[in-house]
Amino acid sequence: MSEAGAHKVRDIFVEGPIGPAFIATSIAKHATRMDIGAHEIFLGQVRADTIDGRTTMAIEYTAYREMALERMTLIREEAFVRWPTMTCLHVHHSLGAIGAGELCFMVFASAPHRLQAREAVAWVVERVKSELPIFGKEIMSDSGHLWKSNS
Repeated sequence: MSEAGAHKVRDIFVEGPIGPAFIATSIAKHATRMDIGAHEIFLGQVRADTIDGRTTMAIEYTAYREMALERMTLIREEAFVRWPTMTCLHVHHSLGAIGAGELCFMVFASAPHRLQAREAVAWVVERVKSELPIFGKEIMSDSGHLWKSNS
């Protein structure tokens, strides 16, 4: 059964980092699905960038939650139209302070074949990064901060 047509607002936000156990559980939940032949997962991790001699220690994420969830619903619906054989699409993004090295963004798609899953994940990642009102405040090693811009 496809998730296409669900038109349901799903909460993509999680407080704190996305842990390895959460990812493993997400994969394990699909083991009973016999129509899936491929999973594709993108994981975003906070980098310890060095900017003007200061290092990023964490990123504090905030969002216009309602607007982001509404926009994410439209992106999901469009993804299922573009890849109608895709069986699952899960998106999770952290809120709050996420330390360097921790995971903050996950896009997970399943489909009968790898190409659909791979294309859908790449497309959804770019859409989320460019369209959702999610803001990252980089907490620097000198206790200062910089507002992050997506690239």
